[in-house]
Amino acid sequence: SMPSPTSTFPFYLLPSLPFRRRNSSTTTSTASTSPHPTSFFNPSPTSHLRCTKCLADLLPTSSIISKSFTGRHGRAYLVGPPPSHHPHLPNTHTHKPVSRQLVTGQHTVSDISCATCGSILGWKYVDAKEDSQKYKIGKFILESKRVVRGGEWEREWADVDVDEGFGGAGRDEEVEFDSQDEEECEDMFSGVWSGEGAKRRREGR
Repeated sequence: SMPSPTSTFPFYLLPSLPFRRRNSSTTTSTASTSPHPTSFFNPSPTSHLRCTKCLADLLPTSSIISKSFTGRHGRAYLVGPPPSHHPHLPNTHTHKPVSRQLVTGQHTVSDISCATCGSILGWKYVDAKEDSQKYKIGKFILESKRVVRGGEWEREWADVDVDEGFGGAGRDEEVEFDSQDEEECEDMFSGVWSGEGAKRRREGR
């Protein structure tokens, strides 16, 4: 009568042990492990603009609206506010607003500097005199010579495509805002502009 209980007793208990459940239930195993590879291979969260001097993180590269703007030192990025609804960029200090004559007219801007090393990175648009330029209010200019694109494992060819402008429109996030297009300016001013929408509109023309 002893062999019977010993054969059924462990059999009854083993399914409740974690290592046994993992082996016997493939569905639980796949469900618990599958999210990790997908998040690892998603480049968006790891790609950031950083201060060139000290590599302090500023904001995700997905916040870039256009790469065709001009700053004090040449090419510059126009970037939207950070994903969190905070009025300032992370790891930066916003200086006192001043009136400044820019290529596109009179604007009120605040210089922004890196909170870690003090480098001037660009400026924030506080106000614009011309109605056609008001879409910039609340957005930021980051000098391309003062910031660098970087991530934990960002693909190198992505930098080439973005910086040189080759094949950018093929990817949603690389569709640039056209400041000469009235409809796009209206969308930007209303806060509804998106690369996907701009691409569809341009293809429909």
